[in-house]
Amino acid sequence: MKRNLILLTLLLGLTGLLPADAQRSDNYRGLLRDATVRVEHTNLPIVFINPGGRMIQRDRYILAKMKIVHNGDGHLNYADTVAHPGQHVDYEGWIALKYRGNSSFSESDKKPLALRTLESNVLPDYGGAKQKVALLGMPKDNKWCFIAPWCDQTMLRDVLSMELARPWFRWVPRMRLCEVFIDGTYYGVYLLSERVSKGKHRLGLDDPGTYEGDLTGDYHVAVDHGYDPYFASRYKPWQSLDGSRVAQQYDIKYEYEDPADEDFATLPAYTRQALQSEVNRMEAAFMADDWQQPDGGYRKQIDVQSFIDYMLATELSMNIDGYRLSTHLYKYSQHHAEALGTDSRWRTTLWDFNIAWGNANYYDGQQTDRWQYELNLNFPWDDCPVPFYWYRMLQDTAYTSAMKQRWQQYRQGNHSDVRLMHTIDSLATLITSGGAAQRNEQAWGISDRSYIWPIPYYAEDYADAVNYLKTWTRRRLQFLDKHLLPPRRVETEPVEVAEGWNADIVAESLPAATYTSATVDGSDRAFYAALLRSRGGLPASRLITTENEHATFLLAPYDQPGALSLRSYGEQGTLRLVLPIATHELFVLATSGNGQSTVNIRLNYADGTTTDAGMYDIRDWSVPTARLDGTEAVTALGNIWRGSNSYSSDNHYCLFSFSVPVDADRQLESLTVSSASTAYAAIMALAALKPAADLAGISSPAVREAPSTGFSTPGIFSLSGTQLPAGRRPGLVIVRQADGSVRKVVRR
Repeated sequence: MKRNLILLTLLLGLTGLLPADAQRSDNYRGLLRDATVRVEHTNLPIVFINPGGRMIQRDRYILAKMKIVHNGDGHLNYADTVAHPGQHVDYEGWIALKYRGNSSFSESDKKPLALRTLESNVLPDYGGAKQKVALLGMPKDNKWCFIAPWCDQTMLRDVLSMELARPWFRWVPRMRLCEVFIDGTYYGVYLLSERVSKGKHRLGLDDPGTYEGDLTGDYHVAVDHGYDPYFASRYKPWQSLDGSRVAQQYDIKYEYEDPADEDFATLPAYTRQALQSEVNRMEAAFMADDWQQPDGGYRKQIDVQSFIDYMLATELSMNIDGYRLSTHLYKYSQHHAEALGTDSRWRTTLWDFNIAWGNANYYDGQQTDRWQYELNLNFPWDDCPVPFYWYRMLQDTAYTSAMKQRWQQYRQGNHSDVRLMHTIDSLATLITSGGAAQRNEQAWGISDRSYIWPIPYYAEDYADAVNYLKTWTRRRLQFLDKHLLPPRRVETEPVEVAEGWNADIVAESLPAATYTSATVDGSDRAFYAALLRSRGGLPASRLITTENEHATFLLAPYDQPGALSLRSYGEQGTLRLVLPIATHELFVLATSGNGQSTVNIRLNYADGTTTDAGMYDIRDWSVPTARLDGTEAVTALGNIWRGSNSYSSDNHYCLFSFSVPVDADRQLESLTVSSASTAYAAIMALAALKPAADLAGISSPAVREAPSTGFSTPGIFSLSGTQLPAGRRPGLVIVRQADGSVRKVVRR
């Protein structure tokens, strides 16, 4: 009897079923806010994980069973499988299960999971075999994971990134939204995902030496923290775009992925050294004298298009981990590449976007007007820096030209405004239509928590979280378009402000101190009108067409306050429009003194709702000719000292414009601008993007039939067709005569 008990204990140990691993309250179960959430039915697949009472570990796999119920897209799935028999079981079997992730584990109550599908109830560590299976329509493999959206209140940033990238990359992970039960308790919305791994239907890598002992690949490494065994680059990271400053104290760290560190013992001798040699050869190509050669140099070592696609995906999402963490590089051996009909150059794929898309409160992660690749310059103290070769490529005009061309292709494809927003809406609908978002919130209470690392914007509910993502994305698209697309020519309608201007910063006569009320900067200087002095003066017509985008603004009359001046941190003002407007994009004409200003803008709609449109930088108004970069709205302006009436000797002062995405389905009534810096910000005019068909064929003068929304009787109308009240100075308008002719004029 005693001998049988010993054998039973040994068997349980081999299969991972020892009761010593029993679930404890300090493990995942105790972190739920509500462990009583019930699921009657859902549109998402339902995953049941049964660890059999064993505690899930982080450093080793335990044995568990998994069952996935999925009746197909468009059909409901029922959690009570007894009351609803006959449902389609996508998978039912044994798995090896453990926790995974770095910050996604340590900073989250909702823990991500790694799993391996098995042939039997014996773990691989004890001689059991892994089994390749297809899950939820994803091709067969045995290496999977559950991504656990925690700090991402939309729960869709990872899958959004992969869906957008899929047409452009050789391979990126497939993911499926699902709802997960562990030990019969509901744990919310997860993403069942492929891992970035060597499998036939993934990276498609073979073991090194498979082809006649060829050790030039296949290899897969990740630039990362260096938590696991890793090797360091022979080159140090740059802290300047041209390599003139190098961070000697930090390393670029490559972690072994395929082969993994533990695999080298079973592979041909010197495989580890051969892998490192291939990385060294790639990096050395960027430092060679012929590094830019179109038929040689670094292009012989990397698939340039793949690196461009990685850069665009990283920059669009402002992924603060991009380039330096979770950055996967892989290549095929020479013989394998020939068999595949491709080449053996290094390629990239994507992973880990949960703190991207404006979802990080550090390293400018919430900003839309920064470049992520400049992290080494802006935050030189981080010990996981951007590898130097990303900066090197940006020195190559052929590379930057190709990247701009690729971005044009993106914007004409699934990255167009309409299609990208549709992708976000479709994914959000998957999470909301069957109640999954509500159940996940009930289980975890995300919206009620005072702090979740590293959220920069705490949404009131799921809809608010999605709205923040969409607003942030529109602004990011504008930034990338501005720098990667040819300069656009926009058609705008000046927007008049009824109240909110608090400063007169333009002198139309002398003495300047009498005809102005405020200064543009701390040295008591103001602009002047061309009526006072033509050289460097603002136009007498007050009508400004910007040099960069040809947007049309109308300044307020010079004899009254015509700017919103914000001079201290936290100071704010609200500009109320004469008439509510509907537009997709609001343009702002502004400048800054005493350095660069940063302002936050909140949009206030006529229906009582508001939207935080984010933060915007306004450059300092003094821009010498040598520093002009083509993004300035107005250049070559002068200024006048208010106390002495003396003019600037050099007319190198500028106005700048930026645009704010607006919900065109709502009427914009006002905007609130608040200062987030100590420089002097000055908002000087507003303009709205006109609909594409607006004013088609109109010039000054011109004749056309009245627009369908517009004016059939004589009168004065806005450019969007709204009749304006008499007795005021409406600025740029359309005047309709009794004979039906119309013309565009500026009324002063």
